[in-house]
Amino acid sequence: MSDGSERFIDQVLEKTEQGKLTWTTAFEDGQFKTVLPGGSLSFVVQTNGDNRRFMMLDDNLETVLDTNISKAETEKEPAHHPKLVQYLKIGKIQELARVQALRVNNKLQEAEKLLAKI
Repeated sequence: MSDGSERFIDQVLEKTEQGKLTWTTAFEDGQFKTVLPGGSLSFVVQTNGDNRRFMMLDDNLETVLDTNISKAETEKEPAHHPKLVQYLKIGKIQELARVQALRVNNKLQEAEKLLAKI
């Protein structure tokens, strides 16, 4: 992963945790995207089974970075191994993006209100 994706994964995770990025559903199931201000770059995260993917696309939807890591690639690595760390970070971004894009918290609150009325 010498393509520089580590830097971007860290920054995207930080900005997502801070609520500074807006995530929406993307092109495929389990895939979420955010577009940077100005629209010249976007990031896509995806979890598909045990595979986790992080991509950076330009304004023509051309792939600038594409990091794809499977769980099998990380299973025998020590806890601090870069590939395992990135695998975990991509998973965290994807989960935060999913919660935001699908408005999970709002839907859970709605469900609680509906259940309370029963």
